[in-house]
Amino acid sequence: MLTDVDDEPDDAQPHGEELEELRDSDFPGYFSERDNRLYQVDTATSPYPLPIDTPENKRVRALHKMLKQLIAGNYIGPVAEVLAPREGQQKVAIDLGCGTGDWIMEMAKDFPHVSFHGLDIVPIATRYPDANVQFELHDIGEPMRWANGSVNLIHARSIFMTVRDYSVIVQESARMLKPGGMYLSGEWGQFPAFHPHFPQAEGHPGVHVPGLDRFYRMLRDVLALRGIISPVASTVDQRLRNSGSFTDIQEHIFYMPIGSWADDPMHQTLGKRNRLAQTNFMNSIRPIFVAAGVTQRDLEQLYNECWTEMYGASGLVSIYYLVSACRI
Repeated sequence: MLTDVDDEPDDAQPHGEELEELRDSDFPGYFSERDNRLYQVDTATSPYPLPIDTPENKRVRALHKMLKQLIAGNYIGPVAEVLAPREGQQKVAIDLGCGTGDWIMEMAKDFPHVSFHGLDIVPIATRYPDANVQFELHDIGEPMRWANGSVNLIHARSIFMTVRDYSVIVQESARMLKPGGMYLSGEWGQFPAFHPHFPQAEGHPGVHVPGLDRFYRMLRDVLALRGIISPVASTVDQRLRNSGSFTDIQEHIFYMPIGSWADDPMHQTLGKRNRLAQTNFMNSIRPIFVAAGVTQRDLEQLYNECWTEMYGASGLVSIYYLVSACRI
């Protein structure tokens, strides 16, 4: 929901720009239906290929809950210090590609004195946010309205498919962040992997899970056709270093089990839920394979092979790269 920003400090104001509230009649114009799934209408600038309907939103919300359990919270690093109240200053935080808005709404409750802004190209977040939350429609691949050095925290989770060049996000974030402000990135590795405690982690994953290996290689190819360059997850920390704008760059790697192979109950539960999330992701991505010329027969054979591997391969994980950095 778009509202005005008259209650914000001068250094966070846009340059002569005012926001307008989205009316009920405006909502249908942001969505189109294809193959019984809803997608964003604006594909001219944003390359995002996944649906934005109820099944996909449920998958994203499930992943949010799983990640919160896996990393024991909504963030790592000195976020609390960066967002701590300071007399005479309005702290500002931006969530890029906020989606359903779960992360930002939870953070807003933990930091009620902070002005939170969630940006996404489609209106799928709640229309009734807390008083310190504002959801705005914006293509995050384009310049943003905040002045130089006016933002305290920028959060970017699972956004690599929303932009053709991730370095644009790094550059724009560096422009908006105050000195000492924090950039917090989280991206999933787009490749099959095994937990490092398993011997299968050594060598090429295609030897142990050839179906999943082929799936992710095909995914990289079809994303490239849309101008989306991958992988990104394992390169975020180096991109931040290369920018010359950040210090105290920390990369944390988390392993989310796929399947029920883990010994402890918590990771068994996470593994079962993640396997379902991976299955739902494969179903959501299916149309872009078809659009790229993969036959339904070949796709069914590949997917069946992938599902067999996800149910039978011990040690299989999704890798989550969580990177924090402070603006110089």
